[in-house]
Amino acid sequence: MRIRHSSFLLLGALCLAPSISGAQIFQLSERDRSGPRIGVAYIAGGSVTAEQLGESLSPVVSLFGWQIEHQFPTGETGLPTPIIEVVGLIGGLEQGRSLPSLSAIIGMRGSSGWEAGVGPTLTGAGAQLAFAIGKTVPLGMLNVPMNLAVAPGRRGASISFTTGFTRQ
Repeated sequence: MRIRHSSFLLLGALCLAPSISGAQIFQLSERDRSGPRIGVAYIAGGSVTAEQLGESLSPVVSLFGWQIEHQFPTGETGLPTPIIEVVGLIGGLEQGRSLPSLSAIIGMRGSSGWEAGVGPTLTGAGAQLAFAIGKTVPLGMLNVPMNLAVAPGRRGASISFTTGFTRQ
């Protein structure tokens, strides 16, 4: 099944709009770490989406988007915290392209800020599994997440690094 860009962008916008507008989708935690994301990705093996459109694309692309994150407090100090992250990104804008992706990552974050997770990623080329690892560093009244993700694809993999900021 081929996902059309316009419907995929609409799906992403609908998922992200409640967070941007300030409405709460879930009332799970007072520690909402949703916020903007920026990064870079290397698409090993080329972009299936660009090829389907008959376009060429440099394998290194910019990433811009938003992450919705919620934590599930365990009630115990020192235990890892279960987290769910929904990340909507648009890649390739510096090349005049629009490569949307939407990921849902389920993982754990330790008290030191290290986290790891896994979950599905939807792109214009279809669905794949993403693996992510990262660390969130406090900076004044903000948190700065730094994440590395790998999503194996049909011909290669997408390797991305993203960062951004959230309220602490």
